[in-house]
Amino acid sequence: MTTLLVTGFGPFPGWERNPTPAMVAAVTTQHLAGVKIVGHVFNTVYAEVARDLPALIARHRPDAVLLFGLAGRTGHVRIEKHAHNVTTRRVPDASGAFHPTSDIRADAPWRLPTTFATGPLATRLKRAGLDARPSPSAGEYLCNFSYWLALEAVAQGRTQRALFVHVPLPLKAGRSARGAFSRRMTADDLAAVARTAALAITGRPACLAKPVRRLRAQPERP
Repeated sequence: MTTLLVTGFGPFPGWERNPTPAMVAAVTTQHLAGVKIVGHVFNTVYAEVARDLPALIARHRPDAVLLFGLAGRTGHVRIEKHAHNVTTRRVPDASGAFHPTSDIRADAPWRLPTTFATGPLATRLKRAGLDARPSPSAGEYLCNFSYWLALEAVAQGRTQRALFVHVPLPLKAGRSARGAFSRRMTADDLAAVARTAALAITGRPACLAKPVRRLRAQPERP
C-alpha cells in the first residue's frame, strides 16, 4: 500500500480566497487503487507548518508528499523544481509573524531539488488543455518553506519524494480554460490538476520519469 500525504493552505494576508483546500478535497475523495491518501490543510503560519508537517510525515510515513499553494499573480500552473533556503521579510504569515531568520536552515545548502520529474507532469497537463510549466523557484513565502521541509524529509529518508504545485486563483464561475491558455482556470480545472498530480507522484501514469533516489543537496550558491 502506497501512502500519499497531500496538503494545502488557508488564507493569508492579501489573499482571503485560497483554492488549495478544495484541491486537497479533490484528491482525498478520489479512489486510487493501492493508495492511502491523507489530506491536511495548514493555517498559513510558520510555526504551525514547522510543527505539523514533520509530525504528519512521522505519523503517516508517506511514500510521497504532494503540496499545493496559491500563486495569485500567475496565470498558469507552476510545477516547482526546487525549494530555496530563504524566507521573505516583506509579507507576514496569517498570524502576523515572520520567520525568525532570513534563511530556513543555517549552514544548509542554498536550494534543494525535487527528485520528481516535473517536465512530464507539465506536459501531461498541457496535453489535457491545462497550462502548466516547470518552475525554478517556489518563492520565499510559506509555500517555499513547506517545500523545503518536505524535501528535507526526502533527504533524511523520511519520505521518498515530494512535489509542490503552485496554482492561480480560479474564476468563481465561467468556462473551463482547457485548450485556451488565455482564459483563467476554474475550480474544476484545478481539481483536475490536483488529481493528475496525485496520479503522477504515486506512479500511476508514466510521469515518474526519473528514478527515486536519495536527495543530494546543491552545496553552494552560484
